[in-house]
Amino acid sequence: MLERLSVPRRPFDFEDYVDILRRNIRWIIAPVFAGLVISTVVAFVMEDTFVSTALIRIVPQQISPELVQNVSSQDVADRINGMAQSILSRNTLTTLITSHGLYKKEIASEPMEDVINKMRTAIVIRPTAGVAMSGKSLPAMQVSFSYRDRYLAKAVCDDLVSRFMGQSTQDTLDTQLQANQFLNDEFDSAKRDLDALEQKLSEYRQKNAGRLPEEMQTNISEMNALDGRLSALTDQASRNAERRMMLESELHIAKDRLASIRASSPQLVAHNEKLTELDHKIETLENKIASMKDRYTDAYPELQDARDELALLKRQRDEVAKEAPPKTDAAASDNAGVSRERLEAQAAIEQIQTQIKANNLEGQQINNQIASVNSALRTYQGRVEEVPAGEKEYADLLRDRDLAKSRYDELEVKKEKSAVSMDLERRKQGESLEVLDQASLPDTPTAPKRQLIIPIGAVVGLMIGFALVAVREVKDTSLKNLKDARLYTQLSILGSIPLLENDLVVQRRKQIMWVGWATATLAGLAIVAGSIAHYYLNQGISK
Repeated sequence: MLERLSVPRRPFDFEDYVDILRRNIRWIIAPVFAGLVISTVVAFVMEDTFVSTALIRIVPQQISPELVQNVSSQDVADRINGMAQSILSRNTLTTLITSHGLYKKEIASEPMEDVINKMRTAIVIRPTAGVAMSGKSLPAMQVSFSYRDRYLAKAVCDDLVSRFMGQSTQDTLDTQLQANQFLNDEFDSAKRDLDALEQKLSEYRQKNAGRLPEEMQTNISEMNALDGRLSALTDQASRNAERRMMLESELHIAKDRLASIRASSPQLVAHNEKLTELDHKIETLENKIASMKDRYTDAYPELQDARDELALLKRQRDEVAKEAPPKTDAAASDNAGVSRERLEAQAAIEQIQTQIKANNLEGQQINNQIASVNSALRTYQGRVEEVPAGEKEYADLLRDRDLAKSRYDELEVKKEKSAVSMDLERRKQGESLEVLDQASLPDTPTAPKRQLIIPIGAVVGLMIGFALVAVREVKDTSLKNLKDARLYTQLSILGSIPLLENDLVVQRRKQIMWVGWATATLAGLAIVAGSIAHYYLNQGISK
């Protein structure tokens, strides 16, 4: 019945805690000592890791970008990321492992891929705070490598820095060369296209000379000028025709007058009429020849026949003119006044005939000019009518030529900029990397943190000891002192009898306890000393 009763524990006071600590001090000291031993062994068994670090500064372009522009689209951050990926590639890491003899133990027991991944995690490339130069903070990056051998760590870090520097220069030059080659190819292609379009446009202009849309206004202006010229020539032809009619009328009057004067001498009249008839034939034939010259060449048969006939008529007229007029008797001869009047009439006729010839020549010239103007008008009229048919084709050619010219000019400027930018990189005046701090030779390992591991082990042991003491106290329900007896029995305590044990048994128990504690302590110290000695011996051998 009493076993089923649940009596709550009384609250502990300071004396109770002291009594608990006194009873369980061994359960606290033992885990703490074990934690110290284990943490010390772990701390000195772990291999040292040395970190070699180098600092690289990103130097901006030495010449102002306003004067020389970089044609590469990548900024320094992207280029560094690309170089980092290349350096952390499998081939590069395999070369580094082989050339420096890294991870020999791991290579013997692990796959090569795992060793490469391990080395990849040991390489750290990260940006750092800028280095102030001339009041300006320049970006920089830190390259570090972690390894158990500090000399190898420094050598590998130096190798990584040199690879960064070399690859940066090579990548920049390769980028510039590729950009320059691309622009040269595009420029050549644009030049070929422009030359082809210029050739097409030139052929079109030659083929359609005078009928181009851009010549429309010129054609219209020429047509207006020709219309004015035609009107002037028409008026001049009208005046010439009127003048000829007047001359013909005067000639008719003069001939009538001469005929009336010659009526008194029939032989002379016949002689003069023959001359007049020959003159008329010669005049008619000359007009005919002048008209045929405008239509035919000199080799035309009819034109040659007409010239021969004209030469014959002129010879006949000269012969008739040389013949002396038939003599008449004195009674029938003209007196001096009639002779003078006849000569005047003859001179007037000849003058009028000369004016008529000049008028005919002028009329012929006017007609020729009118025909020429009409022909030119028809030519310009045809050009104006043909312009709309080829206007779209010509506009397309001009538009394609202008686009090709614009692309050609743009690529020419870009090509020149690319050449200057490439020359800038060759002279090492462009954006580049500069080593500020060479790879360091680490003196102390960065891992493991022994000064932290050992205290942490002791603290963990102490916590385990407290946990064990708490478990023991919770499970132990016996009465520990008079306070427990009064509380749980509800009886007055008149006195207490101490526990009497055999002194020999108690002494033997204490001896066994001390022997066990001493053995455990010595064993723990020996283990700690052995791990420390092993660590320093290995350090001496590695040096």
